[in-house]
Amino acid sequence: MTSTMARPTMLACCKLYISESRNAAALRAIEQAACGGGAVVVNRFTDDAYNRGRTLASIRRQLGYFKPNSSGNQWRGAPETDALPVAPDAGPERSPRSKGVVVVGATGWVDNYNVPVRTGDVEAARRIARAVSERGGGLPSVQAMGLAHGGGVVEVACNLLDPARVGAEQVQGMVERLAAGEGLSVGKGYFTDYSQDKIVELYFKSAANTEG
Repeated sequence: MTSTMARPTMLACCKLYISESRNAAALRAIEQAACGGGAVVVNRFTDDAYNRGRTLASIRRQLGYFKPNSSGNQWRGAPETDALPVAPDAGPERSPRSKGVVVVGATGWVDNYNVPVRTGDVEAARRIARAVSERGGGLPSVQAMGLAHGGGVVEVACNLLDPARVGAEQVQGMVERLAAGEGLSVGKGYFTDYSQDKIVELYFKSAANTEG
């Protein structure tokens, strides 16, 4: 009597996370290798399916976050309309004023560093901010905008998205050089909250006091 045993078959599935807009060449190479190796590409999700390509800054620009909505270059409350200018990924497109909106998210550490410029000319601060920001061809990983501050002073407000790469000293130096080109002087910048380095320093001090 001859016994024939079926050879066990294993189905393996692999999911790779690669942004098509940021690394299309790698994505094409993987697809070609998969097809050549006898594998089957079951599905390919576009960046839109994962909300990739929509950075926080781009969404804020669409919502008008960077533009004052009140007189005197000031911000006041929420948008005047209940309809959201940007369609949400989920949920209603209108926010009732009686309930409002809660936003929950997570991001890497960001240092917020502002540099005062001694002038009442907000447009001058905006020109400097544009030149400082990565988007304007300035410092990498830096976002910046010019803000009215009052008392004959405006500010170049900066988000340092990678403080280990570009820190406050580099921002301060570039703002000083650009302001000098406008015939303006600047004051010493400041962090709007504890910097990453300061938080680490306070943590170790607290730990040392606890151990002592």
